[in-house]
Amino acid sequence: MSTVLYRKYRPMTFSDVTDQEHVKKTIQNQIASDNLAHAYLFTGPRGVGKTTVARLIAKAVNCEKKGGKGIEGNKGVEVEPCNKCASCKSIMNGSAMDVVEIDAASHTDVENVRENIIKNVRFPPSVQKKKVYIIDEVHMLSAASFNALLKTLEEPPAHALFILATTEIHKVPATIISRCQRFDFHRVSVSAMVIRLKKIAKKEGVEVTDDVLQEVARHSEGGMRDAESLFGQILALGEKRISMDEASLVLPATTTILVLDFLEMTLAGRAPEAISLLNAYTEQGVDMPHFLDDVTGTLRNFLFALLGDLSSVEEQFDKETLSRVQTILESTSQEQLTRAIEIFLAARRGVKTDKIPQLSLELAVLSLASSSNFSPKGVGSSREKVVPPPAVPVKEPVAVVETEAPEKVILETTAAALGSVPVVSLEEVKRKWPQVFKQLQETNATLPVVVQSGRLCGVGDDHVEITFDFELHAEVVNKDQNRRTLEGIMEKVFGKPLYVRATYGHRESDEAVSSLIEEFGGNVV
Repeated sequence: MSTVLYRKYRPMTFSDVTDQEHVKKTIQNQIASDNLAHAYLFTGPRGVGKTTVARLIAKAVNCEKKGGKGIEGNKGVEVEPCNKCASCKSIMNGSAMDVVEIDAASHTDVENVRENIIKNVRFPPSVQKKKVYIIDEVHMLSAASFNALLKTLEEPPAHALFILATTEIHKVPATIISRCQRFDFHRVSVSAMVIRLKKIAKKEGVEVTDDVLQEVARHSEGGMRDAESLFGQILALGEKRISMDEASLVLPATTTILVLDFLEMTLAGRAPEAISLLNAYTEQGVDMPHFLDDVTGTLRNFLFALLGDLSSVEEQFDKETLSRVQTILESTSQEQLTRAIEIFLAARRGVKTDKIPQLSLELAVLSLASSSNFSPKGVGSSREKVVPPPAVPVKEPVAVVETEAPEKVILETTAAALGSVPVVSLEEVKRKWPQVFKQLQETNATLPVVVQSGRLCGVGDDHVEITFDFELHAEVVNKDQNRRTLEGIMEKVFGKPLYVRATYGHRESDEAVSSLIEEFGGNVV
């Protein structure tokens, strides 16, 4: 039993091609009416059928079953290749002299284009009715090669047909695109993949459960070739009946339920539990970049579901899990999902460079939980009590009053006027900080986690400065609601209004400054 399924079951006719109905219908109509373009450009993700359709076109236009003239424009005319004539067989086994396939990735220079295309295209086909040039990954051609190809695409011989395929359309010059008829191939849907995999399993004489087929399709991310390749590995197990127990030996670890558990906690504002879950996932060996991709993809599906398109979540989750998804959707808004997607996308950019794999995700969770508008829809937070912002004290003019020590009063008054005497010392702040932190824990569920990572680095006239190693931590503390919460507690503890200033700085710099202070003497002000 061959396990290279994408070769063994390569579509032999247009009807065999999975999905891509918009492409197949148009091409077949053109074949039936003998109205094919001289050049086509197929673009789309890898493994969705671009090269396969190109070969089918080559077979269809050269099939001997169609008669000497080619494809007639009459109704009912056959538009599928017969796969039995000498022409079809030679194209299928790669021996057709008039059908030239070029991999542009390994033939990028201009000499290859001149030798294989420009010089030969002038001569009529030796056996087939048309000369067909299939250029795969055409975006890999050099600028000189594109320029050389351009003239041929502008004025091709009547016997020539060009089919260009690419996964990166943005790298193809506009001059080339404008001279081709363009078709955009889409990712294959999960449901269409499952149908095709069922047919393959039946032909192979193996019974495969639906959950395995669904999981293979989900892992393939819209690429039919990837799905067939992965399915081939599962069939290679040699079992006549394959369930998830057997398939799990081959299938990559699924994160569907892990993601759902994580999002249930995160979207409900249960940040400490979500962070604990992330740490557990890391210990289990879950790949954080892949996990984060699944998180953003699931949030996107949730957003589509709220907009009325349930197909995405129905494909991602089985029937038993959909009830949990529905509960999440009922307590979530479009604004919350949009905000979550933005924050997790930002976290994705740093996740590969973090020394702590889950760090970017943890910060994203904290950032979401600390957002003033991020709480379950229609549900008030039972954990968090927001302390109202303290009234800003109005500084009254200081009058000089004669006392037993007038010099002391004058000095204090002058110093206060110049703003050089803090209302509290750094030593006092450090001594009472455990009281502040304890009250903060009783008041807020997520902010203490962030504040704990900071360092008290100084006091000003009426403010306390906290430095963080990560910029996102400083941003979280500086958010109006969080800052006011912390300032309200500090006023209770110190008996006077104090303001918080969160800054971002590296620990190495602080240690360098500390060593200089220790060596030369002095205090942090």
